[in-house]
Amino acid sequence: MVDSTFILKGDICYCQDSRTLRTIPNGYLVCEAGRSQGAFETLPDSYASLPILDYSGRLILPGLVDLHVHAPQYAFRGLGMDLELLDWLNTHTFPEEARYQDPDYAKGAYARFVSDVRQGPNTRACVFATIHEEATVLLMEFLEKSGLVAMVGKVNMDRNSSADLQEESAEASALATLHWLDRIEGRFSRVTPILTPRFIPSCTDELLDQLHAIQQKRKLPVQSHLSENQGEVEWVRELCPDVSCYGGAYDAFGLFGGKDCPTVMAHCVLCDETEIALMKARQVYVAHCPAS
Repeated sequence: MVDSTFILKGDICYCQDSRTLRTIPNGYLVCEAGRSQGAFETLPDSYASLPILDYSGRLILPGLVDLHVHAPQYAFRGLGMDLELLDWLNTHTFPEEARYQDPDYAKGAYARFVSDVRQGPNTRACVFATIHEEATVLLMEFLEKSGLVAMVGKVNMDRNSSADLQEESAEASALATLHWLDRIEGRFSRVTPILTPRFIPSCTDELLDQLHAIQQKRKLPVQSHLSENQGEVEWVRELCPDVSCYGGAYDAFGLFGGKDCPTVMAHCVLCDETEIALMKARQVYVAHCPAS
């Protein structure tokens, strides 16, 4: 880790706006108190006393942002890609995530995940953990120490999971979430919490209602999944027959964007026109994954 005030020297490339790519060969990027002060062809005299990290001949890019990553799934990445989503969850994902009840296992797996992320291009991420408070706090601690910036969520799920990866009740899930939020309050400068109902099939109406109350009181963002797989979409229609679309099931509980609830929805590959219009109206952020 370096101090939060420094200068990077090298071949700088960045987007000045959505249509303009700017390059500065052998330029200077100034960071002061953790914030970029600009990229310059010639170093301004006012910054001449700052320490310079010389990466001449190397490319300096802004860090990328991963809007959707499951930290506990990193340990078995690439496994079971021949399965449909729901079969894959039951066969591989839920058994693996249940292992994070063991803090020692979580410590080893999350240390590897964070170390590998830090070696890549992503410097910011929205991260799913598991339902386990202790493991989620460990993940946040590792991310904080790494210098990465992240939103991390303790997952909520009180139905339709395996026996060892399902919270006892909506009330128990909500209370565990509040305990986690109280425990981490004020502890981190780079890592912040995000409410994380896994997806509609894993959360009862009662739980979604309680998460909405927490979101309103704590003013937290929300992340979840939306319209990833045909079987999943059909399942949501069966579970929520009174809503117009999958996104409407979140919207019914105030967990689908809007002024006071910034929301990231992952995948969104099977959204119909009604759902797209609702996402636009609520300004929902889409972590699109066409390969899912």
